[in-house]
Amino acid sequence: MSWFWIGAIVGLYMLWGGATKSKVAPYRFLHARAALLWKDKAHLFLQVSGLIVTVVMIGLALLT
Repeated sequence: MSWFWIGAIVGLYMLWGGATKSKVAPYRFLHARAALLWKDKAHLFLQVSGLIVTVVMIGLALLT
């Protein structure tokens, strides 16, 4: 199994957590770190960065 697929799953988790404004512990830790810089836009930041991570990782997984 390629590590890129695991990265894509992490990106999907970030995208899902930002969209649902999840209170699950791993997402809460990600949000706490993002909120230091992005304040009230932290969920949006995690959605966008999760989408970017997912697309890049799937692209890399398909190339290898």
